[in-house]
Amino acid sequence: MPVFTEYAASSRELRVLPSFAPPLPRLSPRFTRAEGAEKYEVVIVGAGPAGLMLHLLLARYGLNDDSLLCIDAKPGTLKSGQADGLQPRTLEVLKSLGLADEILTDGCHMEEVAFWNPSPDKEKVIERTSIVPDVAVPARFQHEVTIHQGRIERILETDLLRYSKRGVQRNTKLVDVRIDEAGDAEFPVVAQIETDGIRRTIRSKHLVGADGAHSVVRRCMGLKLVGESMDHIWGVVDLVIDTDFPDIRRRCAIHSPAGSVMVIPRERIATGDYLTRLYVQVPEETPPEEDQKPVNGTTSQSKGDARARRSQVTQESIFRHAAQAFKPYYIRPKEEGAVDWWAAYQIGQRVTDNFTVKDSKGINRVFIVGDGT
Repeated sequence: MPVFTEYAASSRELRVLPSFAPPLPRLSPRFTRAEGAEKYEVVIVGAGPAGLMLHLLLARYGLNDDSLLCIDAKPGTLKSGQADGLQPRTLEVLKSLGLADEILTDGCHMEEVAFWNPSPDKEKVIERTSIVPDVAVPARFQHEVTIHQGRIERILETDLLRYSKRGVQRNTKLVDVRIDEAGDAEFPVVAQIETDGIRRTIRSKHLVGADGAHSVVRRCMGLKLVGESMDHIWGVVDLVIDTDFPDIRRRCAIHSPAGSVMVIPRERIATGDYLTRLYVQVPEETPPEEDQKPVNGTTSQSKGDARARRSQVTQESIFRHAAQAFKPYYIRPKEEGAVDWWAAYQIGQRVTDNFTVKDSKGINRVFIVGDGT
């Protein structure tokens, strides 16, 4: 016979779902867009990590789809390459938002850095000279985490869709933006955007450019990147690796007689394999590939020109330089198709001369964030 009686309310279904923080109440009156006019309080251009993070925070702070618009030229989240690391302070912020669990569980924790330098023993070629903590300051997380940028974007966007029915408006690029107070002093930022070949004009109180290093927002606002680009060229490659190098799952700085390499261990992927990122220094004198050699033996750019050298870098040349730097250890892609992404870049140290643009009353109307800064 039963020894107790049980009662259950229908709301009990909510106990098995993830917790959800409702949007904060607005301090100002709810924004209602006038019929026939496409106006927003905030427009965000770019849905990388910076743009998505801002979009999510503003949605959590009570800005709904009528008030807030985020556009991005890409059809979806990033699939390969670009950034891969999260610093301790960023992890703290994500943890406070309830977004860090998957990152901390599945990401690669970088807790140490190993330094490899030329060995006095010629047979060894290189040897490990020291191991130091990756994070040398007091922090809640005593490590960095490496994980694919596209995965970070997916985590942010998944949470965003709990607050926004529209989410990011994709396949939409910014064509032009300007400040026009005469047309509408309350919504002075005028932007032309294009979605699937169809252009339209929108207005907003504020616009945020999170559209990367080649920011259209920054260019339209007349802001410049101040600084310089160095002549050093580096190749970067993400791959599933086959090697006998003992520190391949530890962050490493390798300085060998043949050149320099930075090893960044990455997360495990769906196949069960682990990704590795290699940054490989490209020697100053990189001969052009056979199919790139000029017929008359001359070229419009000298070999010392960094841009010319960068254009001559290939996936094969990156591996060739890496193999030389790792000697006496071997290093190669695990199998055909093991290379996820590669690129060559020129080291630069530049920053925009201004992060905001004001209207005639001194109110900040346009902002630059992320790589656009």
